[in-house]
Amino acid sequence: MLTTDLLPACAPELAGLPSAALIRLIDELEQGGLDPHALVVVRDGQVLFRTSWAPWSAAQPALVYSVSKTFTAFAIGLLEADGALDLDLPVEHYLGGENPSGITVRHLLTMNTGHSREQTLSLPFSVPGLLTTPPAAPPGSSFAYNSPASYALSAIVQAVSGQSLTALLRERVLDPLGIGQRWWIPLDGIDQGFSGLHLDIDDLTRTGIMLAAGGRFEGRQVIPEAFVEAMAQPWSDNRDEDGDADGDWARGYGFQVWRSRHGFRLDGAYGQFVLVMPETGIVIAYQGATTIAHETLNAFWRLVEAFQDGEVARSDADSARLAERTALDSWSSRHTLQPTDPMPDADSWRLVDVADGGWLLTTPLGDVTVPQQEWSHAVLGAGEQSLAVAARGEREGDEVLVHLVVPTSPHRVIVRRESGALSVVWHTTPLWHPSLGTLVVPEPFTRP
Repeated sequence: MLTTDLLPACAPELAGLPSAALIRLIDELEQGGLDPHALVVVRDGQVLFRTSWAPWSAAQPALVYSVSKTFTAFAIGLLEADGALDLDLPVEHYLGGENPSGITVRHLLTMNTGHSREQTLSLPFSVPGLLTTPPAAPPGSSFAYNSPASYALSAIVQAVSGQSLTALLRERVLDPLGIGQRWWIPLDGIDQGFSGLHLDIDDLTRTGIMLAAGGRFEGRQVIPEAFVEAMAQPWSDNRDEDGDADGDWARGYGFQVWRSRHGFRLDGAYGQFVLVMPETGIVIAYQGATTIAHETLNAFWRLVEAFQDGEVARSDADSARLAERTALDSWSSRHTLQPTDPMPDADSWRLVDVADGGWLLTTPLGDVTVPQQEWSHAVLGAGEQSLAVAARGEREGDEVLVHLVVPTSPHRVIVRRESGALSVVWHTTPLWHPSLGTLVVPEPFTRP
């Protein structure tokens, strides 16, 4: 049965966290150019703090990139528990075809296929392409982050169960966690597995609570406890000889999750995180957009270190200040955000003044009204090719600044008009293709 009840909550001080520590965290995220979108902090299953930054909404599912991989692992774990799947059998046992290197399901799950980092960057999203590309090292001997391996796991789930990833997870994971209808981008008839899942911040929170409790949620064992324990083990040594051995990407890789300075985490591009610390009961769910995601993690670790055992004294002043930070606006941090890549079709964009003091922004997918003082919301396109957008602008002398946000994703476009010239640049660039069209979703998923 679908669980829709709100999660229990308590004052942070009752769980050992001063409100001042949460205020510092928010300041760090906003002032550090980290572009926060939504945040939930939990201890022992109780929500201590929850907020979002407009125009993103806590109730709006958004692309979580490689957090998707962990949900793919859930499906593998369920099939293993059913006796339908053996992690140590070679992949061709389930998918057929050639597999000259003997790559197993476990090798896919731990990203130990033997392919080098250079190889994984050019591997096709094709199971035959993955299995017939000779790895640089024997499978099981070396780690390299490998999204095609996660795609192969999705193909295995579909072949073994006769269902897509989404369909299998709907009954056995999403419904028990209280997660509503969600969309997973398909690729050649298979849910991507490596990316493409769209979730809201409460979905991520419930998932983290479940994992921190050994796979159990509201009295139900959702994921087998033994599989959750195995997921979090550092099966792969991911230390880089030339990199930071103490960093959060060098502490071991489990079953489609990363070991962290504290606990383990679900990790998606640009800072989509679920931090799970079973030993302390702390869970942090977060959505944001930055190319320096390690700084986001550093801010979270400072928060974790502020937790104490037992209750701490409550400050009325800090509690009041924190209460004012539960509905925030990303516009306030606009000057901290740095552009990255130019829009490839920028020549087709136009920005013209309108009578009410705002602007009309023309994009390749349609026109968007851009007000001052508030965000506008619109849906461009239709049907399966719909794009939710939000826009806001301001005039600074002769210059106009406009932000066009795609709230079903982490991404925003920064548009500037100065001396008649228009620049159109991504703040963070979509991974699949640097165009608005790569972020479209079916129309029902354009709204919370």
